[in-house]
Amino acid sequence: MKTMFFTVFISIFYAIGLGILGYSFWSARRSSIAADWPVAPGQIEFCSLENKSDSDGGPTYEVKVQYKYKVGGSEFTGTRLAFGYAASSGLEAHQQICGKLRDSKSIDVHYDPSDPSNSTLSFGIHRSIQFMFAFAITWLAFVVGFTVIWWVASRSDDVLLRNLVVR
Repeated sequence: MKTMFFTVFISIFYAIGLGILGYSFWSARRSSIAADWPVAPGQIEFCSLENKSDSDGGPTYEVKVQYKYKVGGSEFTGTRLAFGYAASSGLEAHQQICGKLRDSKSIDVHYDPSDPSNSTLSFGIHRSIQFMFAFAITWLAFVVGFTVIWWVASRSDDVLLRNLVVR
């Protein structure tokens, strides 16, 4: 019964770690593929730097952007800065991104040739994706370590008894 409970319990943590790792790979792949997508000129409609609080009450920052672009005579609106992009505590980097977008007269919009409504402004394996990878690997290492500790603790310890010589 203890083994069944532990298996179900630890499986949840493996699933979370593998889910984050899978999302990291998906984001990295999409962000890399976007580098080769066709480019259309676009206009920034809206750009702001949002200040939020993380779970510890510390500040996090995220660039929110909206842009318009045309492909084949159809106009599209996009909001994606980059695949996998997420808020973080690095204020200066987000300020630089927002400042560059606000000062732009035109911006290159990378769009999916099979679905031009799917677009992004930037691409590559950026810090948000790197952080997700690092977090997922650390999470899974901890879960594996915890599993090994549980396995060792649940085994019978008869070595001392077997090797004990009494007269």
